[in-house]
Amino acid sequence: MKVPGLGTAKITKDLCFSVPEFKGRLKRVRKLMAERNLDVLVVTTPENIFYMSGYQTPGYYCKQCLIVPMNGDPIHLTRGTEETNARMLSWIDRTNSYMDHEEPVELFAETLRQDGFANARIGVEKISWFLPVKDFEMLQQFLPTASFIDGSMIVEQCRLIKSPAELAYIRRAARCAEAGMRAALRTIRAGVTEDNVAAEVQKAVTDLGSEYPGLPVFVASGVRSSLAHATWAGRKLEKGDPVVIEISGTIKRYSGALMRTASVGKPAAKLQKMNDVSRKALENMMAAIRPGRPAEECWKIWADTLTRGGFEGRFKRTGYSIGINFPPDWGEGYILSFKRGERRLLQPNMIFHIPSIVKIFGYADAPNSETVRVTKSGCEIVTKFPRKLFACPTEV
Repeated sequence: MKVPGLGTAKITKDLCFSVPEFKGRLKRVRKLMAERNLDVLVVTTPENIFYMSGYQTPGYYCKQCLIVPMNGDPIHLTRGTEETNARMLSWIDRTNSYMDHEEPVELFAETLRQDGFANARIGVEKISWFLPVKDFEMLQQFLPTASFIDGSMIVEQCRLIKSPAELAYIRRAARCAEAGMRAALRTIRAGVTEDNVAAEVQKAVTDLGSEYPGLPVFVASGVRSSLAHATWAGRKLEKGDPVVIEISGTIKRYSGALMRTASVGKPAAKLQKMNDVSRKALENMMAAIRPGRPAEECWKIWADTLTRGGFEGRFKRTGYSIGINFPPDWGEGYILSFKRGERRLLQPNMIFHIPSIVKIFGYADAPNSETVRVTKSGCEIVTKFPRKLFACPTEV
């Protein structure tokens, strides 16, 4: 159902990539669709919809999809309120929408039927958080003569290799993350709260043009710094506290991330040792990155460095693909991560965030991280920030 008031007025598109770039993505996705013998792909993952079309909204809590046929034009199906975004932000002109009293999956099924796919091989993203079992079963009921095939990871395979335009956004995002880290380190001192630090970080990245990130700013001090993914919680910083800061900048939904360890005043020898091992492990791993190398081999170099330093490194992944992000994540780790057993080969222009963390639960974490690009011969460090344990107050 068309939304009243939208009309047919001509609007100026606001695209984050050129139409030829989007069409190149569509061509690559269709090549993978053909390998799975699909007639059409129903894309429900917000990052994948954005990658294919440029359409975005924080309102992805409501049902939406992009229907991608092997031939012909794709079509956006959205909530009525969101159709304005599809019209302006996407290069794709075909759109339709549902009203809030209507069943979205019924519109999805009817559109597939009208486009000639009632008896087709329809790909669906079975791993998508945005295709719940109830919706999938309903789609099958509405289209009982269609064959539903797992189309998971088709778009994601294309997202792994970044284009020059994507890399340019990630570089700008990295500059935002660096500005946020400088703001954090200028703010950290005895008597301020974690909230004060987070507020300065958020102001700095926003002032430089960062959009809302896929994850919140991470600021944790004292024993709280040994918690995973701890956000600010009002704790007042005290002399000698370890402080963990992890920040992402986001430009046109592309992220670059950065993680560092600080101390309120002179760091304890124990924390300094932890940070030294964390930094060395990160540097050894980055030195090992090159095209054609299995991701597991780089992970093992990191883990072995931690083990030789006297810490545990056997279990955690360390590093994940980073690029397009919407909450609840700023990474693409489900697509590809550095971890045990990952034998896929690194390729030029893959982008990763690599958090190297030495952890002593109940005491502190000591992380260092970089956002990096796989080059034709090795590794480019995209984030540019001193790699050390910062004693605050300090000049940065």
